[in-house]
Amino acid sequence: MFTRIVVGCDGGAPARDAVALAHSVAQATGAGLSLVGVYPTAFFPVPGQSDRRSLRAQAEQVLHRERDQFAPEAHTDTVVDLSFARGLRRFGQRWHAGLIVIGSDRQAADGRAAISRRGRQVVIGAKCPVLIAARGAHEHLTPLRAIGVGFDGGPESVAALHVAVELAQATGASLQVRRVVEDQIPPLSADQWMASADWRRFWEPARESAQAETTQELEALGVDGGVSVTVGDPGYELRSLSEEVDLIVVGSRRWGPKARIINGGVGETLVADAGCSVLIVPRVPVSDPPEAELETEAARAESAPTPTTA
Repeated sequence: MFTRIVVGCDGGAPARDAVALAHSVAQATGAGLSLVGVYPTAFFPVPGQSDRRSLRAQAEQVLHRERDQFAPEAHTDTVVDLSFARGLRRFGQRWHAGLIVIGSDRQAADGRAAISRRGRQVVIGAKCPVLIAARGAHEHLTPLRAIGVGFDGGPESVAALHVAVELAQATGASLQVRRVVEDQIPPLSADQWMASADWRRFWEPARESAQAETTQELEALGVDGGVSVTVGDPGYELRSLSEEVDLIVVGSRRWGPKARIINGGVGETLVADAGCSVLIVPRVPVSDPPEAELETEAARAESAPTPTTA
């Protein structure tokens, strides 16, 4: 499934989480693993401290330390870019990466995944899946035993389901598919309001239809997996699923550039505070927008406030 996995290394604990998780996935899938250090070009270089050669040597030192400790088989490489996220994303595009792995926000609680501002810059416009490693993964990483996936019947969720199925088969993990019927109250007459003691009956037909459709989708793929259909807010329902599995897979939102990851409200709710590592799959590839358009959107993400947890 993945031929090349790319991880950005800056020497921090979140990056170590990403390296440890990426190494585990690479071993399970047979993918090659590249650890990448991004260093800037100093505007006013000081010989021996901030000149290009010195900065590269520092980046390489960090890469070799992380490789020796967490991923002995990994390749290492360095990239010059003022933006860590842009350098990592461009490296992934240049080498046709099948997966980019990043760490969580430094403020995330142990064992939970929360996207950082830098991580959001990586995610926006990424052409391949991006995996956000849960905080503390390098200290207590365990094999993937259960993989969850959000599914709503759309093409983006179908792409996410296919990735989840392949990863489950590669790792031997069980598969849990969660579909959510939004709990929007339909317009009711006065008599209906008086007779609506049991609200669940309003969503039961939609829930049963979703259950049958999702089960049929799994059967068409020829895989075994648990299917659960709940009623509620999709973002919070998927966050609930993340408490029960070791990895959750979701698709990009339905609008925005093709072949790119653009998080919607559901994705933002999940990556604000997930109970496990989160894998985001881009839209189905059709055509690519100009790179300048993606850089503009990434710049907006840098200045945007970080979502609060709930």
